[in-house]
Amino acid sequence: MDRRTLLGGLAAALVVAPALAQTGGSSPAMPSGSSGAMPMSQPGGQMSQADMQHMQQTMQLGMVALESSRIAMNKVRNEDLKRFANFEIQEQTTLSEVLRSMMEPAATAATGSAGGPSTAAMPPMQMDPSARDMMQKMQNQQAGAEFDKMYLQAQLEGHRDLLQVQERYLQSNPQNREHMNVAKLARGQIREHIALLEDMQKTIR
Repeated sequence: MDRRTLLGGLAAALVVAPALAQTGGSSPAMPSGSSGAMPMSQPGGQMSQADMQHMQQTMQLGMVALESSRIAMNKVRNEDLKRFANFEIQEQTTLSEVLRSMMEPAATAATGSAGGPSTAAMPPMQMDPSARDMMQKMQNQQAGAEFDKMYLQAQLEGHRDLLQVQERYLQSNPQNREHMNVAKLARGQIREHIALLEDMQKTIR
């Protein structure tokens, strides 16, 4: 399994999405009767409610995966699971950067045009009570086999939730092509992670 595939794809999206948003105003308008191509994101990075909801949910769940993996790096004893935690930190950091870069043009446009607070700005990410409770339990758990099982189970449940978020968004007929492609990349890697975690679960007792 080459985890760098997602990192490369998301890094490309990080570069492409803002560039398209910046150059969108100079592109010739499509004739009203034309068909075939999916509408590009509007100049200024206009986003739908579904786009913003997908971003927020993905980043919120990703933050939990990231922070739990940071804890795991100092406590996990299984080498395969430690390798997973290391890559998970890298991937969630990259995904968060990509999504934030796609959100920033919309926030800038909203504040610049109206002079008031942006409706596109994403609220600060906060963990829900159950996630905070899980983090506390992980902090308190001694390193060893029990911690390994706790971390693995948390990642498995978190990835299943992340997969549902991507599926719901992709089934909503999204119109932002760059955003949709990022969701597709994330969905593929999440599925791979779930399969890997399920395999490890069979050997970690």
